[in-house]
Amino acid sequence: MNFIKTTIIGGLVFMVPIVIIVAIVGKAFRIMLMVAAPLMAYIPTGSIGGIAVVNLLLLLMIVFLCFIAGLIARSAVAKRIYRSLDATLQAIPGYAFIKGYTDSMSNTEEAGKSLLPVLVRFDDNAQIAFEVERTGDNVVVYLPGAPNPWSGSVAYFHVERVKRLDMTLSQAVSNIQKIGRGSADYGELEL
Repeated sequence: MNFIKTTIIGGLVFMVPIVIIVAIVGKAFRIMLMVAAPLMAYIPTGSIGGIAVVNLLLLLMIVFLCFIAGLIARSAVAKRIYRSLDATLQAIPGYAFIKGYTDSMSNTEEAGKSLLPVLVRFDDNAQIAFEVERTGDNVVVYLPGAPNPWSGSVAYFHVERVKRLDMTLSQAVSNIQKIGRGSADYGELEL
């Protein structure tokens, strides 16, 4: 049953971006078709090899616009806008955690800056948490709730009470959602 569940979830995670891209390209194609409709009167041939010339032109226009958007996205202005938008969105509850979670799934430079799974030690117990940042001898830690890691609290611990774990963010989230069941799969979680 676990195999079926994880396969379905994996398929969903794989399909969502594809469906979004297909929907966006489809919408862009319809918009470009409206723009290109007046041009059809000036094109002498209706099709080349069974493919409508207008459709070929529309696809070329979409590829060209994607290229231009990619160039703009690489600019310093676009990066500044993204950073300011990201800073604004930090005010939304749960945004930083979700962003850290999605960043950890990518192979970008940002993935290394995402939330790091740690074990924080209290007096006589410990909890899986996520390191947000270090400030001198203190560590800012997000303490997730179980079984819902999307809500929790922020605490500050001395660096000696925080131990980085050899697990990914998604593994830590999964462990929290299972209320700790399967912790032995991640080795000895020593205090």
